[in-house]
Amino acid sequence: MRTAMILLTLLVTLPVWAGTFRDDFEDGNLDGWQQLWPQGAMIWKVVDGELECSRLSQWSAGIAVGEASWTDYTIEADVKLLQDHGPGDFDLLARATTNDNGYAFLVGDWVGEPSVYVQQMPDLNMKVIDPFDPLEQDVWHHVKLEAEGNKFTFWINDEEVIDYQDGTYQAGMVGFGVANYTARFDNVIITGPEVPDVMPPTWKKQPVNPRRRLATTWAQIKGLGYFHPSW
Repeated sequence: MRTAMILLTLLVTLPVWAGTFRDDFEDGNLDGWQQLWPQGAMIWKVVDGELECSRLSQWSAGIAVGEASWTDYTIEADVKLLQDHGPGDFDLLARATTNDNGYAFLVGDWVGEPSVYVQQMPDLNMKVIDPFDPLEQDVWHHVKLEAEGNKFTFWINDEEVIDYQDGTYQAGMVGFGVANYTARFDNVIITGPEVPDVMPPTWKKQPVNPRRRLATTWAQIKGLGYFHPSW
């Protein structure tokens, strides 16, 4: 019975169904990504194997990847702020759509002091969550955002800075935004039930294969020594 309970726990906790999207931009292209705003010419580019945007405007430039059907996922990335052009921000986008709906989790100084915010797009009113020490420029910082149901959790350098709940938008793409900054992003990792397996250096999109995922899980269980030939 104890062995059976261990097996059941492993089946529940191991990532059976999730796919993983990775992009380190070393291929020099933005295949799979699309600029949500502003409309017109692409202002995001790959520089030295890193995603860069230089935005001299208080109106954010946004870029996203994924499908409108994506619901729950986690995105992790590294961000480096190169230059501050005035009150502005960088942000992670969740459940974003081409008609400007979605959530933006912002780090910036719109209220006169560095703070973290949540913006429910396209509404311009931003909810200030908490003052936050300004991030050092020319240094890589790690950011992570998890969207699960109506709950959103945002971390900066492994510190939880936002715990937010809202159920307005249930699905959409994931990405980044920049306003009044020159910033770079790198080492993007997105995991989730609807996320396909995409690995650098090229856009090699593979659909999530539940049978293969389950086989992987059984292999992990065998490797841990919990498999018995009579099962």
